[in-house]
Amino acid sequence: AVAQHQLELGNFAPAAQYATAASAKAPVLDDYAQYIRAQAEYQLRNYADVQQAATHVFNQVPSSPFVGAAAALAVRADLDGDSPKQGLELIKKFFDVIPQPQADLLLARCFDATGDLAQAAEYYQRVYYSFPTSKEATDAANALVDVKQRLGDAYPPPMPTALLERAQKLFDAKNPAAARIELAAAVPQLGGAERDVARVRLGVADYLSGNTQAAFEYLTALKVDDPEADAERLGYLIRCARKADRHADVKPFLTQLEQQHPKSLWRMDALIFIADESRTENDADTYLPLYRACSENFSKDPRAAWCHWRLAFDSYRKDSADAYDLLRSHIEQYPASDDVNNALYFLGRLEERKNDLASARACYDELVKRFPNTYYAVVTRERLKDPGMQAATPSQVMLDFLHSIAWPPRPEFPSFEPGETARIRLNRAQLLQLTGLTDFAEGEMKWGARQDGEQENVYAYELAKSAIDRDAPDQALHYIKAYAPGYLFMPLDEAPLRFWELAFPIPYRNTIVVYSRQQSLDPFLVSALIRQESEFNAKIISHANAYGLMQLLPSTGRQLARHFGVRRLNSAQLLTVDRNIQLGTYFFRNLLDSYAGQLEIALASYNAGPGRANLWRTWGPFREPAEFIETVPFHETRGYIQIVLRNEDVYRRLYGEVVPDVPTYHAKPAPKTKPRKRLKRHP
Repeated sequence: AVAQHQLELGNFAPAAQYATAASAKAPVLDDYAQYIRAQAEYQLRNYADVQQAATHVFNQVPSSPFVGAAAALAVRADLDGDSPKQGLELIKKFFDVIPQPQADLLLARCFDATGDLAQAAEYYQRVYYSFPTSKEATDAANALVDVKQRLGDAYPPPMPTALLERAQKLFDAKNPAAARIELAAAVPQLGGAERDVARVRLGVADYLSGNTQAAFEYLTALKVDDPEADAERLGYLIRCARKADRHADVKPFLTQLEQQHPKSLWRMDALIFIADESRTENDADTYLPLYRACSENFSKDPRAAWCHWRLAFDSYRKDSADAYDLLRSHIEQYPASDDVNNALYFLGRLEERKNDLASARACYDELVKRFPNTYYAVVTRERLKDPGMQAATPSQVMLDFLHSIAWPPRPEFPSFEPGETARIRLNRAQLLQLTGLTDFAEGEMKWGARQDGEQENVYAYELAKSAIDRDAPDQALHYIKAYAPGYLFMPLDEAPLRFWELAFPIPYRNTIVVYSRQQSLDPFLVSALIRQESEFNAKIISHANAYGLMQLLPSTGRQLARHFGVRRLNSAQLLTVDRNIQLGTYFFRNLLDSYAGQLEIALASYNAGPGRANLWRTWGPFREPAEFIETVPFHETRGYIQIVLRNEDVYRRLYGEVVPDVPTYHAKPAPKTKPRKRLKRHP
């Protein structure tokens, strides 16, 4: 800790001395001390000592979090110390563990310094074209000017794909104006299909910049020879027409796509786009044929699952003759889709309506087993409480069908007992915590989660506990989501109760309970809503300018505050726990009352606004709330309602005032593996 402090102060000689001493005193943390030493020696221009210190980092078992950073530092030391050949060997050896675009830039500099200008140009170009928003891209651009001058006619021109990639990366960075500049410069350098694509994307840049009319006129007049470029042109003409309310123009463009480019993915993209847009208007005459065309013509594409699901659910709602077959075929064709548990549920409900409780029971049992922590598992468990369902024996015919499905494989539920590698890392993290190096401690566990190839859940659990210790419940939840992403596939008895309490925390429980009860709300529902809105980050301000735990707009907050006698509410007050929950619970109570207690509609209103929720509720009748949820045309809102209701169920099972409905967790033995020095390669 002293060495790191001296390094941060710029006292490099003492930092190197303290780090060397620490290395001898705490060999288990040798790589940390040596990396601090390497940084100090680099600043002192003791380049040979940088190499020596970095070697300690390279030899650490299990692998050090600093291996990539130490390698990059050692390469820079070689370059600065006029040893570029040594640097070239080193960068080649550790290229895969140095973050990009730093690795490409260092390799380019090594080639440059050793006189291999053609290779240097290639890697400088990789930085410039593949990472246009990075600071390294500026360095690469400056270097390319020099290399081009030195190579003259031998300078390798950038590949056409690189020119297009730079523009695409700028599109991805939400900078269509910059992308347009790149495309305009690229067009004269390109030919054939690539030139056609660049010309089309000039219009795309206008569309994404909000210049819809200019984009429409340009793309309408544009003629290109390449089929895929033309399909992209038509796809964006459809988007322009829709955005400009030129709905009559949409169908002719779709017809052209069908006739001229029937198998192009741009056609599929257009079909889904217009179908989804038409759902916002409840225009079944438009969206059903489009979903059908998508499902039939692109059945092997993963996105076709969404199209097929919309057809299946529409058929179910209308009690159409093909509903049964469509629900079964969705399960059979798309067992890995996001909506397969929905299909299982509604297939069960259809069997119930046919009074085939045995088949329904088989569907429900399968759903709860495979998807234990989804909204549909929650409503399925309610269905299974029905006496008739409890008495039913699962149908063998339905079981045979479900067992024939090629369900996606999932790994066994993991052990939460640390194996040998995890024990070493957790011990190192604990020592770092004791020395006050909290960031290093968490970095050790994050590195283990990314690189060890196993027990990510253990690291996620320990990281979450560390975050809670510093009163950061939102960070604890983030760590579990980031490093144990499959946790929701685990039944509650497959992980320690403490793990679930970290994943579903109630850090302000007393405040939540007080204000929830004042508004006759379930505290678990309010907790569920806060978890989804802000992950319990009381200070968060969203891009939409919503504040705090329950994500209230300042204008809404001021209006609500008047009810409590507060005439002037400062926006900053919405970032306080007490005021935010007081106003948020009052707001949600009013929403519930306005919808006669219909929770699903109130949640839709909270997420998407009352105007939309009021419209969607008229699209019934709905035989049950699940039908309303599936009818919601916004992906975000549909998912939001399901997640909040799922969260509420988990909270009730974890924190219910009666004995929690959570089976006992029985610890599994740790995996028997040895620590590995080998690193997982970056993709």
